[in-house]
Amino acid sequence: MARSKTLKTVTRKDIAAAAGVSETIVSYVINGNRYVREDKRARVQQAIKDLKYRPNAMARALKGKRSHHILFIADDITGEYFGRLIGEIDRLAYKEDYFITLCSDRPDEDFVNRIYSRFFDGIIIGSATFPLANIQRLIDSGVAVVLLEIRDYQSITGSFGLINTGLLKGIGQAVDALYERGRRHLLFIDRVSDSGQWSGVDDWRLGGFLDRCNALGIDSSIVSGAYSEEELLEAVLARLASNERVDGIIGRNDLCALIGMQGCKHVGLIVPQEVSVIGFDDTRICRYCSPTLSSVAISQKRIAYAVIEMMMSLIGAEKGKQKPLKTYLDTALVIRESV
Repeated sequence: MARSKTLKTVTRKDIAAAAGVSETIVSYVINGNRYVREDKRARVQQAIKDLKYRPNAMARALKGKRSHHILFIADDITGEYFGRLIGEIDRLAYKEDYFITLCSDRPDEDFVNRIYSRFFDGIIIGSATFPLANIQRLIDSGVAVVLLEIRDYQSITGSFGLINTGLLKGIGQAVDALYERGRRHLLFIDRVSDSGQWSGVDDWRLGGFLDRCNALGIDSSIVSGAYSEEELLEAVLARLASNERVDGIIGRNDLCALIGMQGCKHVGLIVPQEVSVIGFDDTRICRYCSPTLSSVAISQKRIAYAVIEMMMSLIGAEKGKQKPLKTYLDTALVIRESV
């Protein structure tokens, strides 16, 4: 699959070979500081276009000045959870004289090259779908990288920060809460993705759900693959209307859980008497729906403090000298009327 490919950084040597000129000529064309014959200039410019070359601003930055600019890559930038988190990180970063840019993860192979072509002192990755090879590539380049541990990152090496936000424990708490209430047929409702980036079993919310259900010996099923909220609701309705029983629902986030509650109403199932529902992220809407939604809460403030503390330490360290920084945060299951 295209997502699993390791991207090769295009160099000036590659441009020179494609254009049939020397690397010196390529540098002259890129920098615009020397005269180059028009035919050679045209060949270099065409090779740059064909190979999608972008100057590595990161490498240049590591040799000199800082940009005071941090990139945050997330797999869901539209939800309240990441909005609150980026707000907390931005507030703390500003005190350190840094600006934050939020960017959605993208499945195209050129995405990481575009990151390379910009000038960032640090990168925060909060995406379950960003390829591990590309994460390693960014770390190896020497840029400061902080990972929000949404999945297993044991294969990553080098100098980086790792924040375990308690997702695995949180999803276990949710499954246990339903089990304690006699629920034995659980449904996990996955995210909506217009780019086809849905959760895999290496995602700690989905993988943790399946593992905990298996450990307890209870039925588990998944609704995934929806490109829109409407499509997700249709899939939930089809699942609830099937012959397979559902008496407990966990949403990957609160929106997914609310879609599950809506599906129950459509097919005549009563929440929480017949079906218990739990969301994830404990967003504000949990308190204003009916019945109010139980959810796994994650502290954005604590994550933000850990992110900035790690980022400043990594940025200030000599390249390759900083050992990996790791911290563990906890979640809290907030019980409301939906269970």
